[in-house]
Amino acid sequence: MERFHPLAADTDVPPEELALAQGECALALGRLDGLLASLTDIEKRLFCVGLLREVLLSSLAQAGFADAEHRFNAWFAGLDRGPQETPLTGCSAYAVVRALLGELSRHPWEPLADAAQTIALAARFGADRPMQAEDALAEEAIGRAITLMKQAGADDETPLPFAGLARLHALLRADPRFAPLERAVQIRSFGNRAVAIEQAATRTPLWAVDAALGRLLTASGAWARALPCPGAVTAQTLQPQLWPGERAMLAARSLQRSVTRLAELVAQARRRAVLMREQLGHLRSSARAPQVWILLAGFAPLGLDQITWAFGISRRGTYAIGDALVAARMARRETVKGKALLVVEEPGRDGQPASLDQATALPHAALAEFDAAMGEIDRLLAGSSGHP
Repeated sequence: MERFHPLAADTDVPPEELALAQGECALALGRLDGLLASLTDIEKRLFCVGLLREVLLSSLAQAGFADAEHRFNAWFAGLDRGPQETPLTGCSAYAVVRALLGELSRHPWEPLADAAQTIALAARFGADRPMQAEDALAEEAIGRAITLMKQAGADDETPLPFAGLARLHALLRADPRFAPLERAVQIRSFGNRAVAIEQAATRTPLWAVDAALGRLLTASGAWARALPCPGAVTAQTLQPQLWPGERAMLAARSLQRSVTRLAELVAQARRRAVLMREQLGHLRSSARAPQVWILLAGFAPLGLDQITWAFGISRRGTYAIGDALVAARMARRETVKGKALLVVEEPGRDGQPASLDQATALPHAALAEFDAAMGEIDRLLAGSSGHP
């Protein structure tokens, strides 16, 4: 019997609220499956490198590395140390990244496996750091997560994953590796008084569950590809005080947010594929510059040595690729800590650098309507300015 929690709800969520959450989640899953089925080869590559960056950053954040995004690019290029370990982190950032890239390099979807292998070749994540015991712990976490996915799946499952998700959360709550840990309490003495200080608990490796969750979704028939779902499983959904419906609704909403983010990566990949055709379409089909730009645009800046390792290109060849991308205004050269880097440029339609992540321009009709509304506001303000 679970102990009473002071913040536990008095009643479970209404069935109609749960049905709505699960219905919207199912719609997001089906939409993403359809989007992925229609991608071209170039769009698949762009999507996969963007997905891998999302997976790594989300996993590092979940593992307790608050500065991961800030340090990521320089760490990838070997120009800075890895994210800082804290009392919340259970293992090093090196171990998390190595385990994920190793697992995804063997993914059954070939574009994702190829992207992970290329990134692993280019990465300078702790290149000079030998394997340590914590690397094995990270790999064991992924192995255990895969085992739980198999246990949560069922052959007679409907094309909806929610019964499997409920079984998975029950398994995670009972597993000592993934169940939320109790907050630690330290007793400190201040003069003649003893003060109890509650400390945040160490993070459990739910990032490994996110990496393997696609297996459960494909087992139920909800998905065709067992993609990782960064951020889909949270410690909040594993809290013991939740009612069954409340837990199911939180799990559906969390999964929906993750899947929606993947759909955004698909849209981003399509926009970038259009730019590639416009700016690099004149190059030969065997040219390496488009392949390098895919990694630049979707993952991180690259040093010349990283291009050599990842694509098997000679040093002279890297200069030629850099020249082609700079001439097409798709990349620029930067020198950071004495190392030459290629950094992505994403030119807009007018030829000026612009981020593809920005919102697209409003159509002319919308702009006209907006201008008319602003004009009406100005007229009302001008009319009221003469009154006291």
